[in-house]
Amino acid sequence: MIRYKQLILKPTMKSKLLFLSALVFASCGTYKPNNLGPSDFNIKMTSANSKIIDVRSAEEFKEGYIKGAVNIDFYSENFENEMNKFDKGETLYLYCLSGNRSGQASEKLSKLGFKNIYSLEGGIKAWKANNLPLELNTSNDKDSVGATTANTEKDPTDFKTAIYGNKLVFVDFNAVWCGPCKKMQPFVDMLKEERSKEVIVFSIDTDEQVALAQEYQIVNLPTVVLIKNGAVLYRKEGYHNQQSLNELVTKFK
Repeated sequence: MIRYKQLILKPTMKSKLLFLSALVFASCGTYKPNNLGPSDFNIKMTSANSKIIDVRSAEEFKEGYIKGAVNIDFYSENFENEMNKFDKGETLYLYCLSGNRSGQASEKLSKLGFKNIYSLEGGIKAWKANNLPLELNTSNDKDSVGATTANTEKDPTDFKTAIYGNKLVFVDFNAVWCGPCKKMQPFVDMLKEERSKEVIVFSIDTDEQVALAQEYQIVNLPTVVLIKNGAVLYRKEGYHNQQSLNELVTKFK
């Protein structure tokens, strides 16, 4: 009779690491929001026990919103506090301009304990493209939470003329939904008022001036660009405080 010895395979360090990696990968999946196309969103948002949340800024909300929506700015400091006033069992229908903020809001709300969250795929842009109706809000900040007014230049003609002149041009590329942009806006306004003899200040909303934002290859917000005689003298992404903005004007004027 031939007896076979039982083989006991000892796990190697490599096999242990592979096993642990598999466990981590399985438990840490990327959050994926429940997206609904405009037509489905329009039908399902009217169901019982549901709330429609516009996570854009108050300025965007005034330009047109979905009927029945409550405006709670995703970038406002009290976003979580306002959302925690809702019942965790309610079904939330979120939307923004293009779907990015509502997706981020969905993930945050999921961590807060909300179970039924839907995001409008493509946002208001897709809603408009499907010829779905919007309401207009002409009151002052009614049904909205947390946002400041951003000063924007809407006439690119004056901008094009100014950048080829001998006077320094300060350009702040921003968006109304951008938190750091709103924080920096008062400093930009002060620069425009207090140093008008030295610099021409433009505050460009990248959602409105899309072509201009593409021309200057704006990726992150805010982005500050200084121009004189058609040449870019300075360009930097990110928040600037009041002192740094004044120092820039003094340096390049």
